[in-house]
Amino acid sequence: MPTVVAEWMQKFIARPFVDRMDVWEDKVAAMPEAHRSVEDSPVRFEIMKEKMKRDKGGPDPSLTPYLPPMLLGIRTSMLSLRKNPPQPKSHVPEGFLDELEDYAQSLGVSSIGYTRVPERWIFQGRAVLHLNAMMLTMEMDKARIDTAPSIAGKQAVMEIYRDLGIAANRIATYLRKRGYSTDAAHPLMGPALYPPLAQMAGLGWLSTSGLMITPEHGPRVRLAAVLTDIENLPFSTHNDHAWVQDFCATCGICIRQCPTQAIYPEPLRHENGQITCVDTERCFPYFSDHHGCSVCIRVCPFNNTSYDQIKRQFNRWF
Repeated sequence: MPTVVAEWMQKFIARPFVDRMDVWEDKVAAMPEAHRSVEDSPVRFEIMKEKMKRDKGGPDPSLTPYLPPMLLGIRTSMLSLRKNPPQPKSHVPEGFLDELEDYAQSLGVSSIGYTRVPERWIFQGRAVLHLNAMMLTMEMDKARIDTAPSIAGKQAVMEIYRDLGIAANRIATYLRKRGYSTDAAHPLMGPALYPPLAQMAGLGWLSTSGLMITPEHGPRVRLAAVLTDIENLPFSTHNDHAWVQDFCATCGICIRQCPTQAIYPEPLRHENGQITCVDTERCFPYFSDHHGCSVCIRVCPFNNTSYDQIKRQFNRWF
C-alpha cells in the first residue's frame, strides 16, 4: 500500500504540478509591471524536478500530510496575484506594522525583517511584482531535526515548508484586504534567493554551510518573503550578526561532518556578490536518498547552544 500511495502522489499530484509551475511563473514574468532577473542573476536549483528524477517509485508516503498542501501553497502564491487591488495604497499608517507583525507571529513566524530586493537576487527567468520585502523565518522542530537524517527530520522540514507557505499567503491576504498589493514568495521554489535577502533584512548571517544563522533558532529555520509596494517599511540599514562569519571560520564542524564532503572549506564568491557554499552535485544525491539529510543543521553549534552564549564565549576567546 505505501508504494501505491507514493506512485499515486507522483503521477497525479507532484508531476502535473511541476509541469504547470513553469506556466504560472512565465505568466508572472510576462506581466508588464513585473521586475525580472538580470544577466548575472543566480540560476535556481530545480529541486522538485531533480527529486522526481530520483524518486522512481514516487515520494515517500510519510509525506502525504505535507506534500499536497505545500504544493497548493505554491500555486496560491502565484495565482492569487490577480486578487491585488487595482489602485493599491503605498504607505501604511502608524501602528499598522505592529499589528501585522503580531498577526504574522500568531501564524508561527519566528522573526521578521524588511529590505529592498535587488534584481540580481531574482532567479534567472523569474520575476516578482514588487521589490520591497518583508522577510520571514519559521523554526523547524529541534527534536526531529536532531534525529537527521531520518524520516522524522524530513517531516520537520516539509512541515515548515507547508506552514511557512501558508503563513506567507495569509499575510499577503491580510495586506490585500487592507488595500495593499502583495506577492507572497513561497519558501519552496520561490522566485528569488532568500539567504542574502534575509541577511540584508538583519535577520541573521550566512554560515559556512550556506544556512542562515538566526539569534532565535540558529540554523533551524526556513525562509520566505512577502513582497509589496509599500514604501514606508522600516528597511534594515545594519546587521549585528557579522561576527558569525568569523565564528564559522574557527569552527568548521559542518564541513567535517557532511556525509559527502559537499561544503566548501572556502565559499565560492561570484562577481555579482553571490556566495556558493555547497557543491550541489555532491550534496543533492545524498540529500535526496537520505530523507533530506539536514546533518549540517543538526551538528551546527547554533542548533545546540544559544546564540548569545556562543557570542559571549567567542568574544572572550577572540
